[in-house]
Amino acid sequence: MSDFSYDILDLLAKYANDTGKALEGENSPQCLYAFSPLRENLFEWVEFEKTDRILQIGSDYGSYTGLLAARAGEVVVLDSRDENLEANRLRHGQNENVRYVSGEISGQFKEYKPKNGSGEDICRVLNQPFDYVVMAGLFEQYKKEDASALLDAAAGFLKTGGTLLAAAENEAGVRYWMGADAFEVSFLEKEYRDLFAALTEKYGGSFTMYYPVPDYRYPAAIYSDDYLPAPGEVSNISARLDGPGVRLGSEEEAMAKACRNGAFPKFANSFLGVFKRG
Repeated sequence: MSDFSYDILDLLAKYANDTGKALEGENSPQCLYAFSPLRENLFEWVEFEKTDRILQIGSDYGSYTGLLAARAGEVVVLDSRDENLEANRLRHGQNENVRYVSGEISGQFKEYKPKNGSGEDICRVLNQPFDYVVMAGLFEQYKKEDASALLDAAAGFLKTGGTLLAAAENEAGVRYWMGADAFEVSFLEKEYRDLFAALTEKYGGSFTMYYPVPDYRYPAAIYSDDYLPAPGEVSNISARLDGPGVRLGSEEEAMAKACRNGAFPKFANSFLGVFKRG
């Protein structure tokens, strides 16, 4: 999905940072993507603790930051786009436990608009290991071949026993067989699973694949390798929130057949890889 930071900044100015009023007054996909409460479902189920430090890589207009700030002790938001960080800051900058950092995941960091009285060196903040690193929508800012390096860099921020959660689109998702527009950066199930297998080889630990439905952008349910849906259990997967596409058949019927044949992971629309560092 293309970046539309300036559109979001205009909406925040128009509605005085009230995202609820923006959702009531607008019908653009950009507004829904940035402000929908459904976005938080991707990480709402994670048992964050008040002692946890979380690194959010990719500001994503602040879609998840409020949830993370309410659950954890400290949240550091890292993004290469200052305008994206500004949208996040306008929404959640009142939270004293949120820090904003401008820079690439590979280095070259600087604090974005430090809070008054904040004299702590931002490099030291990032050098302290994190309990969680979360990523959603980040891959679209890069090329597909950069995915391995991005995940490796993200895992490097974790403390021993820390957890990385990274979401991505499935190139073979059932919606694309039914005519939906494809995203520029997506992965086949084996490709994405291999990326996490490589993390366990380098850092030790383990990983599990999760499958948000209808996708990771607006999840209504999340399945996993340990709990896959029964045939007919996956409903409302046809929600078309990413463009009209062309309806070529019933996604629910196709997914029911995939479930009956044990192929749900291959045709789910999105992945959420969860890696626990050893």
